[in-house]
Amino acid sequence: MAELRPGERVEAVIERVVPGGEGLARLSGVVTLVPGGLTGDRVRLRVTEASDRLVRGALEEVLVPGEARRPAAELCPRVRDASCGGCDWPAARLEHHRELKTALVLDALRRLAGLRAEDLPEPRWLGSARNYRLRNRLHLDRDGRVGFFAPRSKSVANLETCEIVSKALLARLPSIREHLGTMGSLEGELWTLEDRSGDRLLGELRLGALRLGEGQGLQISSEVKKSGRGPFDGFRVVDAGGRLIGADGPASLSIVAGGASFDVSVSSFFQGNLYLLDAFLDEIRTALRAVLRKEEGAGREGLRPRRWLDLYAGVGFMTRPLLELAREAGAGDVTSVEIDPSSSHSLSKNLQSWHSEGLLLARAIRSTAESFLHSQKSPNPPIDVLVADPPRAGLSPAVRAGILRLEPRHLLMVSCDPPTFARDLASLKTHYAVERLTLLDLFPQTHHVETVALLVRRKVG
Repeated sequence: MAELRPGERVEAVIERVVPGGEGLARLSGVVTLVPGGLTGDRVRLRVTEASDRLVRGALEEVLVPGEARRPAAELCPRVRDASCGGCDWPAARLEHHRELKTALVLDALRRLAGLRAEDLPEPRWLGSARNYRLRNRLHLDRDGRVGFFAPRSKSVANLETCEIVSKALLARLPSIREHLGTMGSLEGELWTLEDRSGDRLLGELRLGALRLGEGQGLQISSEVKKSGRGPFDGFRVVDAGGRLIGADGPASLSIVAGGASFDVSVSSFFQGNLYLLDAFLDEIRTALRAVLRKEEGAGREGLRPRRWLDLYAGVGFMTRPLLELAREAGAGDVTSVEIDPSSSHSLSKNLQSWHSEGLLLARAIRSTAESFLHSQKSPNPPIDVLVADPPRAGLSPAVRAGILRLEPRHLLMVSCDPPTFARDLASLKTHYAVERLTLLDLFPQTHHVETVALLVRRKVG
């Protein structure tokens, strides 16, 4: 590829999409990655990097759209004028998300875990509509703009129309900007959380790296007291160190999902797709009940599931179905591990609330997953189900080693990043087989996809 130079323009056909969301084409046999390219597109690209092994290009024009691409007239206006970078797959048709995202996951599992499609169960799929977000992290600049960053920029694109945030939040944004403007010229991140109806909205303004001038924190605190919560039902301002500067109204709200009520604060982790909360919980319940049925079917009471561990519990989204499983099993021990202060606080409240409903009182442990596993001796009886829903970075080497040492009978792995999921599975596959695989489109308009996999321990010897 020595003849290609950065800045040159060439045509290419996108063969498929790859983990990371880019379209993959080939120029003279050399892999070429094109952000924004979708399977089947014929595109004109501008070369940005070129070597004998890899070419990178910027999409300049779609000459012939593939079947997965939406007509330009259907796209969000901020996509058409390239002013907003809030989503990286705005042009993908929703009805093609299953095909595109299943390909991403299977590609990662093949390349990074050495697992072919025939080595895996047929992936199930749960799709979503647009305007799905319960939780957002928006940016605020000194000019009062609130929104996502523009593509490849730190400039804030004022959010006026959008296909990923909820319509309820869009309707409140003008009054939100006005409210934030009363506090002066500030910049930072605005975290939002709403209930599923959009009737209740919490906001937390995080001032980030901004250094407050002398008396400015007091001034902001005074302004919060004066202006109150504004269009929010609860509003907080915190400085770069996480110190609370001012607050008005509640710090958490109740979100009902799958027949259960979850207390969630704006700074806690909670699943963010308002349309798939019920289906997500039902998928977890179905996988766990399959474990229970299998153990009961063995006809040996001693093998009945009795110990369950939720390793990255958050506010208890996965713990709730574990407690339901314990009730169905007639007994059990459930432990939930979480390190984040806000999530831990909500977790404890939820566990107490569910106990008052008649569920087992789970044990809440404030710890990192690494420290908790390091403190555990090989349990007797062993852990029946270990649930792991780690951050995007996946399981650390210490967590993977801890899991293999404790030898749980089943793993329920949840991941929002196919490459790190595949990497983790590569280290576990000699001890565990994938029994159930489900993909959830928690993030329409982006290449991100949630993977839920039930793994069963292989028989040794």
